Amino acid sequence: MEACFQAEIEMLNYGSRRSSKGFTLVELLVVIAIIGILVALLLPAIQAARESARRAQCTSNIKNVALALLNYHDTFKEFPAAAWLRKGQPDDLLTDSRLFRNWAIDILPYLEEESLRDEFTVSTTTPVTTLRMEATSGVPNRNREARGTELAVMLCPSDEGRGNKFQGSSSQPGAGNWARGNYGYNAFQFWPNSSVWKLFFTSNDFIPYYVWNMGMGGISDGQYRQVLTIAKITDGTSKTIMLGEMRVGLSPNDRRGVWAMGMCGSNFHCRHAGFSPNLCEPGIDDVYESQKIVDDVGEGRLREECMMPCVGGGCGYSGQSLVRSTHPGGANCAMADGSVRFISDFVESGSTIRDGAINDDPTGEMEESEFLTWQRLNISRDGYPISSEY
Repeated sequence: MEACFQAEIEMLNYGSRRSSKGFTLVELLVVIAIIGILVALLLPAIQAARESARRAQCTSNIKNVALALLNYHDTFKEFPAAAWLRKGQPDDLLTDSRLFRNWAIDILPYLEEESLRDEFTVSTTTPVTTLRMEATSGVPNRNREARGTELAVMLCPSDEGRGNKFQGSSSQPGAGNWARGNYGYNAFQFWPNSSVWKLFFTSNDFIPYYVWNMGMGGISDGQYRQVLTIAKITDGTSKTIMLGEMRVGLSPNDRRGVWAMGMCGSNFHCRHAGFSPNLCEPGIDDVYESQKIVDDVGEGRLREECMMPCVGGGCGYSGQSLVRSTHPGGANCAMADGSVRFISDFVESGSTIRDGAINDDPTGEMEESEFLTWQRLNISRDGYPISSEY
């Protein structure tokens, strides 16, 4: 009996000694392989969940900006102009030499940023850009500090705008310090130089095509005013885009996505209806000083990111933009009723771009086949129904 008991004890000790040796190399490799497979399976799901959360925050932000525009309308009985110019002056918005009030600065009080609006020394005659006399006299330039204020409500967390300010040309005294923004006003479809926009008031060749070129608001100098009211949005507020996403620039010299800068591609969209969202075609964006962007970032990366601007002859002015986002499959757009829609990259789209404006050929007529869902969403008074999904 005692011998049997002793043998049992020895067997238990043997098992204990054997188990203390741990995993074999093969067992470890199998465990590592299983963990690797699990990580590979879970990582896309985790990334998708994070992007879903960022997109939800982006949706909330663009909705709040849209509501601020609607509150502005409630106060002034009209939507703000995309940008202001000086009455009777040969100003345009193709460069940053004459930038005055714009829609984003005007709506600051309705974003609970009235104190920031008060920090700006800007009007229809005082530019938001650095004033040379202030920079040389040593007087603090209030606009420089105000325009550099980052506003969380203006930023999409999926993009890289936080802390990535536009610094501008070094030849400008006190240049730079422009905070980023991801939401562009749906402005107009014409080339924003000093003359084309006025032709819609003064030229019989252009007046008939005004309705094909207006989004939510164009240019104003006090005399000629391209501003809209809800009553003038005859296509319906739920079927007219008010704001579309825009990606921020990839370098400090890329002025795309700058909330306080009233330029095409900076804080409003222009000539964008002819191109569906996130179209990866080089040269669609026409950006002032575009060659500097290529020099900074490199053509290879810009093409890879679908952010290659127009360079070379006839390019290098802020005269055309594209609705873009970093969300897979589309971009957030706020409608004129304050709702937000995610517009697919594959939305039905025609082609409407002409030399200076949509259908600026007086002998031509707008063809319905050229003016499809994407165009109809961006133009507020075209009169065409929207029959397809977007």
